[in-house]
Amino acid sequence: MKLDPQTVIAGKSLLLLDFDGPVCSVFAGYPASQIAAELVESLRELAPQIADAIKDEHDPMEVLRGAANSLPRAQIDSIDEQLSLAESLAVESAEPTPGIGNLISTAVTAGLTVAIVSNNSAGAIAKYLKCHGLDEAIEAIIGRPFGLPERMKPDPYLLNEVLKVTGTDAQGACFVGDSVTDIEAGKNAGVMTIGYANKEGKAKRLKDAGASLVVESF
Repeated sequence: MKLDPQTVIAGKSLLLLDFDGPVCSVFAGYPASQIAAELVESLRELAPQIADAIKDEHDPMEVLRGAANSLPRAQIDSIDEQLSLAESLAVESAEPTPGIGNLISTAVTAGLTVAIVSNNSAGAIAKYLKCHGLDEAIEAIIGRPFGLPERMKPDPYLLNEVLKVTGTDAQGACFVGDSVTDIEAGKNAGVMTIGYANKEGKAKRLKDAGASLVVESF
């Protein structure tokens, strides 16, 4: 059965949004690849072999995951702190996703609670929302648990946390994400997912991952 947006939202009380992609392009002015390279260089001082193994990684989140696989907890914290600071700087030049402001205001007007669930740091997310006048519309921000990258999506931890914080049953929520890991996290938490295909080729990947609905704009 093909689902339309009204069918997906019907009966839901909580709209969950991933941050990078659905809300904004976080690394538009401070590229993710540059941040990843900077993290790898910091890793080189701590664990050269790990740095060499992931030197071609362009996703800073994956660099953090790579560090977590081999480093002591204190060193993982150091890399996570560096990434969090970079994210806080990056949001200053982040580009808003077209239509997201209207989506959020429409959801609030319709009586839905809106929350952010992201692998990005909560501090950077809060900074962006305040700068763009969206902070009062967002009920909760659940970001990457500091020093615990193993709990990032696709692990359902973040989604389970926001359900607890908002007191919402999984069946009462829907989650908008733009990556396969978002869809997997939603499925793992029992939350209906909406794929945001903001780049060519994403629609098929999100559908194949099990998104209930895929949209190309808001």
